[in-house]
Amino acid sequence: MMKNPLLHPGRDKSPGWFPRLLIVACWLMLAPAFGQSGTPTPYSFDNQLDLNNAGYEEIARLPIEADLAERIYDHIQFSGPFESIYELNKLPGMSQQLFLKLKPLVRIEPFEEKSDREERIESLYYQLDRWSGGEGTNQALVDSWIEQALSPLDANQVRHEQLLNMNGVSPVDAASIIRYRDQVGGFSSQRDMRSTPYLSYFGFRNARTFLSFEAPERKREFHGNLLFRSTNTPFFADEEEASQDVGFVTELNEAPEVNTYPEVYTRFIGSYGSDIKFGYSYFHALEEPVISYDAGLLEIPKGKFYLGIEDKAWGDFKLNKLYVGNYAMAFGQGVVMENTDFFTPRKSGFGFRKRFIGLSGDNSQTRTYKSTGIATQLAFKNANLFLFGAFDKRDAILNTNTVLVDGEEVRPFNQIVVLDQRFRAAPAADGVDIARTANPGLLEWRDTVKELMYGFHASYDFAPGTQLGVTYYESAYDRPLRPTMAEIVLPAEIDQVSMPDNEIFAAYGGAVSDGTNPFWDAAKSFRRVYGINGQTVFRNLALQAEYAELDKGEGVSLFGSEGNPWAFTGNAYLQYNSFSLLGLYRNYQLDFDNPYQRSFSNYRRYKRTIYEDYFYLQSPLYSQLYYNNPQPQSEEGFYLSTRYQFHRKWVANIEYDNWRRQADDVTQFRLRGTLQYRPVFPVTVNLYQKYQGREVSNNVSLEYFQTNEFRGNLRLRLSRFNELGLIYLNAVTKFRSRPRFIFPVNTNQTGQNYNDSNYAGNIASPSQVIGGSFTHNFNEWLKLRGSILYLNGFFWNFEDTQFFVVDSPSGAIRYWLSLYSRISPKVSMRLKYTRNMDRGINNVQTRDNENVPIIARDGRYYMSNLVQPLQEFLYLELNYNF
Repeated sequence: MMKNPLLHPGRDKSPGWFPRLLIVACWLMLAPAFGQSGTPTPYSFDNQLDLNNAGYEEIARLPIEADLAERIYDHIQFSGPFESIYELNKLPGMSQQLFLKLKPLVRIEPFEEKSDREERIESLYYQLDRWSGGEGTNQALVDSWIEQALSPLDANQVRHEQLLNMNGVSPVDAASIIRYRDQVGGFSSQRDMRSTPYLSYFGFRNARTFLSFEAPERKREFHGNLLFRSTNTPFFADEEEASQDVGFVTELNEAPEVNTYPEVYTRFIGSYGSDIKFGYSYFHALEEPVISYDAGLLEIPKGKFYLGIEDKAWGDFKLNKLYVGNYAMAFGQGVVMENTDFFTPRKSGFGFRKRFIGLSGDNSQTRTYKSTGIATQLAFKNANLFLFGAFDKRDAILNTNTVLVDGEEVRPFNQIVVLDQRFRAAPAADGVDIARTANPGLLEWRDTVKELMYGFHASYDFAPGTQLGVTYYESAYDRPLRPTMAEIVLPAEIDQVSMPDNEIFAAYGGAVSDGTNPFWDAAKSFRRVYGINGQTVFRNLALQAEYAELDKGEGVSLFGSEGNPWAFTGNAYLQYNSFSLLGLYRNYQLDFDNPYQRSFSNYRRYKRTIYEDYFYLQSPLYSQLYYNNPQPQSEEGFYLSTRYQFHRKWVANIEYDNWRRQADDVTQFRLRGTLQYRPVFPVTVNLYQKYQGREVSNNVSLEYFQTNEFRGNLRLRLSRFNELGLIYLNAVTKFRSRPRFIFPVNTNQTGQNYNDSNYAGNIASPSQVIGGSFTHNFNEWLKLRGSILYLNGFFWNFEDTQFFVVDSPSGAIRYWLSLYSRISPKVSMRLKYTRNMDRGINNVQTRDNENVPIIARDGRYYMSNLVQPLQEFLYLELNYNF
């Protein structure tokens, strides 16, 4: 299906202003990089080397032997900087003739001493590059990693939850560190902490990045990190196809606006001393209108801002955190509260599926579920209390019919929706009765509902790693809540509902949600959720659980079939240096509709419902109710994950999940295994195999599918951190043939013999990928990465710092190049170019609209020839640490 080029400028072959800007940026990043390394310019009297402040590679470019270059470098590092150029004569291997040759090429300047932060930026630049540029959905974690890596926490004062939020630190590691520190009275060095019982080497290696073993000197200095990212890469999801012919509206009663604005994300985190934190972020999606504050003479783009105070103590009473503005929070296993717009599958809280526990400033791309207000974390001895309150506008789909509330006709809201592009409204479908709406012809959704949300989380630490907590929140809305399917699905398609749509019918709302609020006179409906969570660590075993209920006035349920709907998740984690095992169970009742739930799940809410099929909906863009839904699906299941290094050269990882969808009792499973083999250090072979299926034992269900995917990676590590890689993928997804697509075919033009040949398609979807990648470090300042792939079918992968998903039914060549430059010790830039070329498609129509076969004439069918699609995408990133 052809895309609208006006809505997808990445497909337009004309350069436009954005690519030209990136070409200029490319020159800016290349010239300083080469200037820093000095590779293109030889040393001379006019281009002398500052010897005391030079690196080894710069010294090695002098016309001297490598051994002498090492002696010069070692003298500067271990004996101190040179005070005179004549001190070179004292070095072994230096002759008078060689000294006279070097004298006009070098100069002696005072040694530029770097601050502790500058030295950490220099030593951790590769990690800062990976964190800052990473495409992730938990910005709070990334922000904390950057801040703590550059301003490490005192190992003798760090709190348990701060350790938990560190990259690669498990609950066992965090509890072991706190427990051992209390036993020995404190750590004086990394070696002391390395002796901690039950602390894994992996956890130790990651924790030391964020910790200081000397009491840090508290200075009133201004530090920060600035990230700017821009790209014209479009979304990949089925809703992209759904939106191809849809005209967006920026403001009501205006004609649709088409712009070519790229996606822009700007994030700044700053600190003044160790106790004052502040930040600002701005996100603008591809081609969406610029949403601004009207400040009289100026229009300021709407962003997010926060100001925080941390680590204030008055005896046993502590103000750990106080944030005003936009903040993020998550407690326990995310069953009651985690305010993010993004769904992360299998978010267990371990490894790469961690969540930031507690309170932080919000710099993420979250817009629908952002919290704007005030929140605090208080502590008294072993007791902790979080208080939070927020008032925001939410994007929500409104019903066209009104209800009477206190004598006033009010349009209820149907569902809160996370929008890809925050246009004011989308066009209504033909024939939809919207005569009562304020703006006929439009279905409004941006900022249509106001929400007042407040609550608390209280916990008590009985021992390091052993905690019991309670979480409560209540939301009040200024519109009644009426989640009816009839307002979203086309009237003619209502009969297409199926068993999974029970999840829609179970959505919270109706009369049970009507009510007032003592703090807000405009409130007309509400939602209330409460829960309890606990965790404990015994030696190398960690146990965690959370139980929650949605208050519907039916009484406390406590896992019962009567009472309020409930949700539960619990896990056990066993850890050794070479072996780990995670077991997790979750059970979410169908009626537990908590928009702030982000706990473990394989699928998001409304999977397989009618909301997934946009052609049934009154506006195709309503499919975002499913595609962008951050809530987990209502499901019950067990999940196991293990890592075992059974030999120095072999590491195995296995994941197995078996679950049941609550809406219709459909069973599903997912089994994934990886095997890593490193015969020698520079060579790594990764083998990946996945089996996934639904209703595989039910021979009559159309819900059946089964996926078999194999992926192999070969990585060669070369000198200077260069790399070569190869990838191969072979996958196939099998599914049932649809009876309505099968029709009898006359095999004899003159007779009445028929068979059941299916001319509508096949019952399998294969995928194949083969390609290679490389990384070349010209020097420590300049790096080039790239990849080229041939792919046919569905494929996902990581490209440099971006995650991409692509589906090419006819085959495609895809390649990308990424240039990364450290312009200075504090500034880095990344420029990436991606090109995707699909083969042309020949569609053969073998049946008409009445499902009757089309007879080939002259041995040929009518064909529809599509031009070979060409896609070009650009990505620019700037990082500044100070």
